[in-house]
Amino acid sequence: MRTPPSCPEISVIVVNWNGRALLGDCLGSLSAQSFRDCETILVDNGSTDGSAAWVARHHPRVRLLRLVSNTGFSAGNNAGLSLARGRYVALLNNDTRVEPGWLAALHRRISADDRIAACDSKVLYYDRPHIIWAAGASYTVAGSVQARWSGLADGPATAAAADVFVAVACAAIYRRSAIDAIGFFDDAFFNGYEDVDWSFRAHLAGYRIVNEPAARVYHKVSLSQVHNSAGFVYHGQRNVSATFLKNMPAALLARYGPLHLAYALGSFAYFARIGRVDAFLRAKRDLVRQLPSIRRKRQAVQSLRTATPAEIGAALDRRWLPAKLGKFAGAGRDAP
Repeated sequence: MRTPPSCPEISVIVVNWNGRALLGDCLGSLSAQSFRDCETILVDNGSTDGSAAWVARHHPRVRLLRLVSNTGFSAGNNAGLSLARGRYVALLNNDTRVEPGWLAALHRRISADDRIAACDSKVLYYDRPHIIWAAGASYTVAGSVQARWSGLADGPATAAAADVFVAVACAAIYRRSAIDAIGFFDDAFFNGYEDVDWSFRAHLAGYRIVNEPAARVYHKVSLSQVHNSAGFVYHGQRNVSATFLKNMPAALLARYGPLHLAYALGSFAYFARIGRVDAFLRAKRDLVRQLPSIRRKRQAVQSLRTATPAEIGAALDRRWLPAKLGKFAGAGRDAP
């Protein structure tokens, strides 16, 4: 059913927590979009730096949702979704600047095929705009994520759109009907892997996910969240296993479970090396405590599955070990 004419085609949600210094670039670039049939919703996660007041004063057309406390990226976007009126919902990190044609390129791609549940962007480093941070991502048989084209120079060789496994939520658009069918982000994730979890659920339900390189974004990497901080490690290492356990079909769970365990052991060694073993162990402890909840969620997810295990297996990336060894050696520190 079509969205009523009075509603915008796209709702853009920006979640912010104490990011006042970042909002000028982000909201300024949104206001300059060539695609005009849209609304912007800013969810302020209980900021104490005057972010909400600044937005109300300088961007009065932005719909402002003030939350009492920091609910994280997952619940913050879910809260913004409750206000969104668009047929499509775009998410944008507050530490980004988008090109004027960003939203138009995403809309063109996702509206071309009803099977596309989500479409993400070519995200480049803000301070190195010729280098790609991510352009979609793959999901490996071990349960890790590898950013497409990460570290490559931007150019003709990286101009082709392609199906990907993960829509990186830093800058992505989602079909509202797909969200209504399978739900949106898992509030329990707080921050990290919520986009991987959602993308996996979309594939299980038979949807496509596409990267659109013409949708260009510049990302101030690690300004809104410090890479390898204790919180980053905790949420990432809890959620990476929750994603694997919730979504992997039973036949593949049995086949690839040992690889995920090997991946976790490698992560333990890596985080011990950089002094974050306490955060890693807390993450896995709390994962075990959440297993009853994860089991219930898994039952709900698998009940909506239309894709066969063979189809999911064919979409998984088998090249996980070289990336893990490279990370241990110190490579790829800022990749998602």
